[in-house]
Amino acid sequence: MSNKPLLTVNCLTVSFGQNKVVDDISFTINPGETFALVGESGSGKSITALSVLRLLPNAARMQATSIALQDQELTKIPEIDFCKLRGRRIGLIFQDPMSSLNPVMPIGDQIAEVLKLHLELGKEQIQQRVLELIKQVEIPEPERRISEYPHQLSGGQRQRVMIAIALAG
Repeated sequence: MSNKPLLTVNCLTVSFGQNKVVDDISFTINPGETFALVGESGSGKSITALSVLRLLPNAARMQATSIALQDQELTKIPEIDFCKLRGRRIGLIFQDPMSSLNPVMPIGDQIAEVLKLHLELGKEQIQQRVLELIKQVEIPEPERRISEYPHQLSGGQRQRVMIAIALAG
């Protein structure tokens, strides 16, 4: 493993109008390390994560001295190039999968969507990789589950689908 940090955030502040919701937070995540951002509801945990991925609402204003993914400074990358990184090199697994998963799309198609966006694979390769990912996150009966919709899965299984989507890139 590399000694270089995987992700470094320095002096991140996020405001909505005059209200600072994240105030000068800094942290480093090293390869192989488990990192937990802990705080009460409304303390800015999700806003911090969304800031790193540049997924904040339009009303938010973000400032940071640096946000670096390994040696790549993320604050300087144009949005069109950042879109290629998001989901491929860096991702986020939301706590509530039902608000992130498309309710009218089978889970296999939702995982495949990431593969189509980031990898040059044929249809058969995509289907094979989707099945591998569903097995990897230990969803039982993966061959059957691939065509099921989010509401047909338990909460834990939906969370595993979100993990599979994150791993897909």
